[in-house]
Amino acid sequence: MPSLGVFFSAVVIGYFIIPFFLSKENIRLYLSHTTSSESAWRDGLLKFITDRMRRITPNFVSLVGMILVLLLAYLFENEYNYGLIFFVTLLAGFSDMLDGSLARNTNRVTRLGTVLDVLRDVILAVVVSAYLILDNLLSGELFFWFMAGWIILGAVRSLEFKVSSDRIFALEEDYKFVLDRLRLFLYIAGILVLILTPLFQSLRTLGETLIITSVVISWMSLAFHSAHLRILREESLERRRM
Repeated sequence: MPSLGVFFSAVVIGYFIIPFFLSKENIRLYLSHTTSSESAWRDGLLKFITDRMRRITPNFVSLVGMILVLLLAYLFENEYNYGLIFFVTLLAGFSDMLDGSLARNTNRVTRLGTVLDVLRDVILAVVVSAYLILDNLLSGELFFWFMAGWIILGAVRSLEFKVSSDRIFALEEDYKFVLDRLRLFLYIAGILVLILTPLFQSLRTLGETLIITSVVISWMSLAFHSAHLRILREESLERRRM
């Protein structure tokens, strides 16, 4: 499909072209600086909440987010008011912001927590999108473009871990850049807006624009991940020669 070709072009551009114009040091500096700045800003913003949640584990917050997604499926199936569905989706999306900040602010980052976070994100995006498609509030093509980018991005991230540590995932090498978080944030924001379109038809354009922007961000993120993959591969080859 053309969309897959577009995303694979990001891999080619990132792996072969970006390193030609930007040095390894500049690529790493950009990725690490923007990512750490975004995390610090978000964690600081939520610190007044996480400081009062020390008896609550980040994994519990992730599980609550999953329960909220199941509740959303029930609400959609039984045709509840879209205002209520919007509110529950908002809470489920907020749990995605909260569990990571809670883990970092209280030094409780774990492999299980990372898995639960990713699983909740996937379930939330797929479940809500599926019902919005059934209700003709979301284009199936837009959802396909978003998921295609997500899947290909996940494959490149797995290669990053494999090349650097010969593992599928390592907490000390969590290659999740600021663009990855922005991509998901914009998509969730888009579907939140689309949930309200039965109440306010004028919001459809805004919701679709947010989702299209998230797809563009996915393309950009994929390009930088591919450039980073090349850096890791070159460093791995250098270590083997030594």
